[in-house]
Amino acid sequence: MAATLLMPALAGQNANKGQPAQKVPQPQRKGQPQAAPNNHPGEQILLKLSQMTPEERERALSQLPPARRAQLEEGIRNFQKLPPAVQARRLNSLQILNSLPPRKQNEVRRSMNQLNLLPEERRRAINQELRRMYVMPDDERPGYMSTEEFRERFSPEEQRIIGDLAEVLPGRNQ
Repeated sequence: MAATLLMPALAGQNANKGQPAQKVPQPQRKGQPQAAPNNHPGEQILLKLSQMTPEERERALSQLPPARRAQLEEGIRNFQKLPPAVQARRLNSLQILNSLPPRKQNEVRRSMNQLNLLPEERRRAINQELRRMYVMPDDERPGYMSTEEFRERFSPEEQRIIGDLAEVLPGRNQ
């Protein structure tokens, strides 16, 4: 499933407050033109649901086949269990992903899927590295990834996965 790493599901409410989630502003990345979103159908549905009131969402979900509705509702519940800051980061990352050119979006999605196929130990190491890189300014990330220390800790394939996924980390050049 696309964007499984970033977006196991989206939802429109904060679990604790019962309020619709705030819209996350469209991220601006230095040196990257804003492309038209190229959402996958599942992401389009989830993004629309995330912007609806609970009543609107219930009406929309009632139109779906039972299996699809159950799948979306489970994803929404899982998303609502996340802390608000994690929800916001995931929404922001999805928006960044959708702002990339279609070819790059496909590369990032392929890397997400490949990450999910790695052994648990390697997934944890890569996710830890991505969290470390999250706090770095955009312009420092390539230099960091070219260090001997980084190259020794990750295989060439893992380095490619990290590089692709770093594309959707929110920028720190503000």
